[in-house]
Amino acid sequence: MNVPFNALAAVYHFLRTGLRGLSKSGFIAHFPPTLFKQLRGTTLSASLLVYLATPSRSRGENSVTAKYENYKEDGHRMEITTTGLQFDTSLTTSLRASGELIYDSISGATPTGAPPPPGSDQVPLARLRDIRRGGFLELSQSWGPQTFSPQFAYSKEGDYVSYGAALNYSLDLNQKNTTLKLGLANNFDDVLPGHSSFLKKEQDKNTFAAIAGITQLLTPKTILTVNGSVSFESGYLTDPYRGFTFESFPGALFPELRPHHRNGQSLYVLLTQFITPVNASVESSYRLHHDSFGIWSHTLELDWLQKVGSDVIFQPFVRYYHQTAADFYFVQLPTDPIIDPTVVPAFYSADYRLARMETWTVGLKAIIKVCDHFSLNGAYQRYEMLGRDGETSPSAFPKANIFTVGGTLWF
Repeated sequence: MNVPFNALAAVYHFLRTGLRGLSKSGFIAHFPPTLFKQLRGTTLSASLLVYLATPSRSRGENSVTAKYENYKEDGHRMEITTTGLQFDTSLTTSLRASGELIYDSISGATPTGAPPPPGSDQVPLARLRDIRRGGFLELSQSWGPQTFSPQFAYSKEGDYVSYGAALNYSLDLNQKNTTLKLGLANNFDDVLPGHSSFLKKEQDKNTFAAIAGITQLLTPKTILTVNGSVSFESGYLTDPYRGFTFESFPGALFPELRPHHRNGQSLYVLLTQFITPVNASVESSYRLHHDSFGIWSHTLELDWLQKVGSDVIFQPFVRYYHQTAADFYFVQLPTDPIIDPTVVPAFYSADYRLARMETWTVGLKAIIKVCDHFSLNGAYQRYEMLGRDGETSPSAFPKANIFTVGGTLWF
């Protein structure tokens, strides 16, 4: 299965999924598996929530975090378990190192790309199984108000190998009330035939992304973040496990065909407001994205971060995502390239993730400080994807429960 571990972080994650999945390192983060890029995302808030939950000691301390996540779709479809180990340590007064090791176990059934057979409302499914191992390493060097953070990432699975590199730069201004951020990243990936019946030889895929943003303290209790980003993909962008059907050959699966280039642009706005009377903060965000596949998407998210006493934080949240269909998305075509190639579009795909659709995610997260050196966190999310084109079978779109548990040791 095509499941990359990618070093492009928030920028590319936003461009592809419409979800806010920022890692602690900011611009760079590992990619969740392709099968659930559409859903996996919001971690515990990367700003105020982390600050509130961190033991009340020096922010320069070292930490090790272990986490486990289980994503399970309804109807015995895909199940993905992720085990991760993160570290963050100070090497000198101005140099820090952080990194993560990830192990994913992926199994279950996923749509093949074919519509339901006559007399049925269930799309055909194909079973698959894979293991993904990956990790990243980041070094952050500060010189006064400036910080440079190079990062390197690698992952490997049965049919996908990914190498990534990136560089982040931040500049604090106005007595640290303003922070400017720039980032560049590139992934060099190899798509392997694996168990695909459509891909016969290894293919290359290259992705470049750039981000520029500003975080501004508007008042002592209000923070505004605005990011703009672009991405450029080239190479093999087709899913080697998704097929396509033509009415002239009922029941037969042909390989889908996507463009060899994909460019995207994204604008992201986040407003954080601390509410003193209830010792809480609210985060509201909006993301607008467009790409050369013809997809426009909008993402809205609202998070409430409630501190209870001195040791507990609860975070209920809701996220809504909507996208238009790709220009080359079709459930089925009447003829095929063999019978009449003149009436077949240049590109075509029946991948439900390219259809007009929307998703809802609601959940609750919590952090509990057990002692001065140790904290626990957990989360539950309910994710539902709904087709909105009136043509794609509703059975193609997954619904899932997501459970996450973890712990952080400070030293």
